[in-house]
Amino acid sequence: VRYIVMNLLVVGGGGREHAIIKKLKENPSVETIYALPGNGGIAADAVCVPEIGARDIDKIVDFARSHAIGFAVVAPDDPLALGCVDRLHEAGVPCFGPSAKAARIEASKVFSKNLMKKYGIPTARYQVFDDPAAALDCLRNPGVSFPAVIKADGLALGKGVLIPQTLKEAEWAVKVIMEEGAFGDSGNRIVIEEFLTGPEVSVLAFTDGRSIVPMVSSMDHKRAGDGDTGLNTGGMGTVAPNPCYTPEIAQTCMETIFLPTLAAMRAEGCPFKGCLYFGLMLTPE
Repeated sequence: VRYIVMNLLVVGGGGREHAIIKKLKENPSVETIYALPGNGGIAADAVCVPEIGARDIDKIVDFARSHAIGFAVVAPDDPLALGCVDRLHEAGVPCFGPSAKAARIEASKVFSKNLMKKYGIPTARYQVFDDPAAALDCLRNPGVSFPAVIKADGLALGKGVLIPQTLKEAEWAVKVIMEEGAFGDSGNRIVIEEFLTGPEVSVLAFTDGRSIVPMVSSMDHKRAGDGDTGLNTGGMGTVAPNPCYTPEIAQTCMETIFLPTLAAMRAEGCPFKGCLYFGLMLTPE
């Protein structure tokens, strides 16, 4: 059996990228794996290039050209949103990951919410605001119930969601996000969303834009403190498979959320190819 010897590039420097690299190493076609920037643990399994960050798109493309990269995997949200996959494709480097237009489904909560509303995909009721005064007027409406959910539109390392329990906390959240810029430009627009109750389910799935293959489900614990008393974090731990995610619920999600989302992205002219994350809530309804 003959194998084509190939150099691979993995963009990112976290535990996720380390896991990806460990699996890629099992392929006998792989000669060298480069991690940009990588980390101390990854250095045991790949050649790390710490001087090139995951957001340094120009340098990533130049590195791929100069090191005869045969395939690249772009894992983190930021370089995907910045068009890293698009630029690598233009340079003749095939890669795993969505285009910048497709990555908007993760990089912009406004885009994803509007997409779900337009195509009838189940989602919590919401409103979008780019003016803090208008957002405060909405929250002060007697018809608004608490807790509520306030989300910065853009990427915020998993921390751009606040769940105020009272109007006073909600007013503080708008001030912190929109006026004080706690999440930078990501907070220029916010989504105010109804608070859903029930078990959380996370499902990541591989897709080519039409077919979809989900990985094992998980229950993600995001809020700090016992009893979910603290702020959202990048993740406090996970249970997998999720004991609440039955085969029947999985089939319902496939028919009403997963496949319709792929169809919606195709209809919008930005088919999603790569690994798509679905964050689900199993509400009483």
